[in-house]
Amino acid sequence: MSDPKVIVIGAGISGLSTAWWLAEQGISVEVWESKARIGGKIESTSNSGYLTESAAGLLVNFRNEIDQLIKRCNLTQSKRQRPGDLKRYVLHDNRLCCVPMTIGGMARSHLLSRRGKLRLLGEGLIFHHGEPGESVSQFIQRRFGREMLHTAIDPFVSGTLASDPDLAEAASVLPRLKALEEQYGSITNGILVNKLWKRRRINKADTFSFTGGMSQLINAMADHPGIHIRKNISLQRVERNRNGWQLHAYTSMGELNESCQQLVITAPADVAGRLLAPLDRNLGQLLSSIEYAPMAVLHMGLERRQVRHPLDGTGFLVAKRAGVKLNGNLWMSSLFPQRAPAGKILLTSYLGGARHPELLQLPDEQLIEQTQTELSRLLGIEVDPDYIRLHRHSQGLPLYHGHYQAKLAQINIRLHQYSGLHLCGNYAGGVSVRERIYQGKLATKQILQTAKRKQNNLYGIEQPKPYSTIPV
Repeated sequence: MSDPKVIVIGAGISGLSTAWWLAEQGISVEVWESKARIGGKIESTSNSGYLTESAAGLLVNFRNEIDQLIKRCNLTQSKRQRPGDLKRYVLHDNRLCCVPMTIGGMARSHLLSRRGKLRLLGEGLIFHHGEPGESVSQFIQRRFGREMLHTAIDPFVSGTLASDPDLAEAASVLPRLKALEEQYGSITNGILVNKLWKRRRINKADTFSFTGGMSQLINAMADHPGIHIRKNISLQRVERNRNGWQLHAYTSMGELNESCQQLVITAPADVAGRLLAPLDRNLGQLLSSIEYAPMAVLHMGLERRQVRHPLDGTGFLVAKRAGVKLNGNLWMSSLFPQRAPAGKILLTSYLGGARHPELLQLPDEQLIEQTQTELSRLLGIEVDPDYIRLHRHSQGLPLYHGHYQAKLAQINIRLHQYSGLHLCGNYAGGVSVRERIYQGKLATKQILQTAKRKQNNLYGIEQPKPYSTIPV
């Protein structure tokens, strides 16, 4: 098989992951980035003894592919594990309460009423499967009851994914739980089978970051000798040509026209839609219709002795019913002690999302003051922070709202017509760093299949059309 030239658009985690897996296969790959820096929203900053993240602050892994990448990037010694004894909190009845991470633990917890506990324990007897496209709220209420939704799942979906459980599609947001239901008839039965018989790593998530923060992962992937990164390139137009794709772009040196056999677009959905609309109006419209939630990440550094809460956990999430304009707060210096100077702590708040998008319209001072007031009340903070850093993301995270899998299926149908064109953005397949790395591996597999098909066609061998990078 000949060595196909591949151009990847976007040097965020999705683009770099795809490029890294391609380079590992000996494929010639270029990554085009419109900005002067790589990493997308991921950016680690060290200042005044604090190490902060502009977006993702850690990686929760249960996939062997991520272990493989970390080992190949020589990052094993740089991993910083989360302490295993940390609790998880949720704001419940106006106070922070510890949340058990098992069904049995929830059944013994004071977070649920007696009726709620009985409903939770009866999940294994629920045999009805929901309708296609059911929301997270519908799915969790059907399986576990209303109390479980409001106490545990709503805070996770709203706080971690910046989404709305009433609108988010369960199959897209909670694919592992939906898969357990489909395969074993219930989530409880599926967990028991995996734990007692299969002993799969699905039950053993590994949570960690790196000595230099998440940017260390970005830089390690970008340093692969098989990857050539070109910055400050603004792609304007995409056209098909005889051998693949013709790209028209602007650079600081003027116009750039270049061709490639395989094109991977990892840019946000609206950017991908704009680029592909002249080629396929329906595909462009489908991509442009994907919504994003605005997000803000606010870091505060304080004296440890001035905070009354023991901070013996990962942080806390906030349920919608709590009425607090805060999605969640990570205690980064509890997760990774090296994130703050000696005697100090680092608290990271997540604001906005689908629940409170209006917060991103507030001036910095008002947003900081409002957050500080809430944290002072909940954690017993007695002084003003001595370190503050605020990041705003107008397109924080894609919202998997509505009949999202059906939309992805329509995108796939359109994409199948264009051999050598691949999409690998975080609007499909999961938003976590783990899933972006894994989706890059899947994209690489498809690129190799497409290249093989083109090579075989030179000899008159018929091959099926490749499937899309976007999973359905």
